[in-house]
Amino acid sequence: MAVYYSMIIWVVFIGVIGELSATFKKNELGEYEKHISKAFVFIAMAYIVFMIGMRSGVGDTAAYIKMFEDMPSNILEFSAEQYTKDRGFTILSILFKQFISQDYHAWLFTIAAISGLAVSRAVYKYSSNYFYSLFLFITMVQFVWMLNGIRQFIVVSILFANLDLIVDKKPIQFFILVGLLSTIHITAWIMIPVYFYVQIKPFTMEQLLAIVAILVVGLSIDKIAGVYSYKLEDTAYKGYLQAAATSDGSNILRSVVAICPYALAWFGRKNIMNKKSKLIDTCINMSLASGLLYFISSFSGGILIGRLPVYFDMYNIILLPWLIKNIFEIKERRLVYLVVSICFLFFFYYKVKVGMGMDYISDILNLRVK
Repeated sequence: MAVYYSMIIWVVFIGVIGELSATFKKNELGEYEKHISKAFVFIAMAYIVFMIGMRSGVGDTAAYIKMFEDMPSNILEFSAEQYTKDRGFTILSILFKQFISQDYHAWLFTIAAISGLAVSRAVYKYSSNYFYSLFLFITMVQFVWMLNGIRQFIVVSILFANLDLIVDKKPIQFFILVGLLSTIHITAWIMIPVYFYVQIKPFTMEQLLAIVAILVVGLSIDKIAGVYSYKLEDTAYKGYLQAAATSDGSNILRSVVAICPYALAWFGRKNIMNKKSKLIDTCINMSLASGLLYFISSFSGGILIGRLPVYFDMYNIILLPWLIKNIFEIKERRLVYLVVSICFLFFFYYKVKVGMGMDYISDILNLRVK
């Protein structure tokens, strides 16, 4: 826990320095806006990337290390028949092993750096409060995906960093990006229908119909998986089926946390509709989908459906700071920030210490911290 606590402390520390060193510049309307150097956002993320990149045995890290060590060190030895799952990730890993380093520490660090830089870019570009977004990234326990489920999070973070493709309605570029990323993790294909879903205006009848559709599809996942499970028994996805059969699903608390930003947005919907922000409308729809999917996975096979909300959950770290800034009066904001921060700190403690119990292990740093 000490390592994970230190991430929070570091982000808060750099955030304070960043705020104190901020400058004010005129915008197009002639109004002065606070400008924080991009360097501070990346420095805040740098420590997180370093600690995650130096790990040796957290979550499914051991399985990834074995996979990397078992890979050939020459791309000519790659066999499509042997590697049937997420071949793009495998090919890139073999090329890394061949031309950059055969040390798994370098490989894990590079993966962490790619994901971390993508998240930092998105936060700097889209968030109204950069450092608070990074604080939420940790306390909402989204950083855990950089430790456990790293292939999928590479996809999630890159899509997150390219949110403008959705906001600016560039479907061709977005679909091409999804297609490329699907070779890293096949679940990327879910973002094709999501592109159309997030075009819906929040708090409308169309969104209500979308809620019904998400619930129907989500509740059908287990039955669909059961029907087609025989086709996957001899494939690389056999492990998912076995895990789903014994999984109790996600914790209901996770769905409550995920849906909170949407609930807050609903109460401030009149103000939001007046702003007419496509970015925030997109984040609201993402937040809703995240909460619904976590809710569904709380009483179903959490492995199959429980891996999908991460595609939507990340947008809460943009949405929540914006809501606090635009819904509440200046005098109320400090209290809201304080209450929200305390709640997420308790959630962080419960998930990491009680729920996950992830001991931090790093051979290269000679650390083993409970």
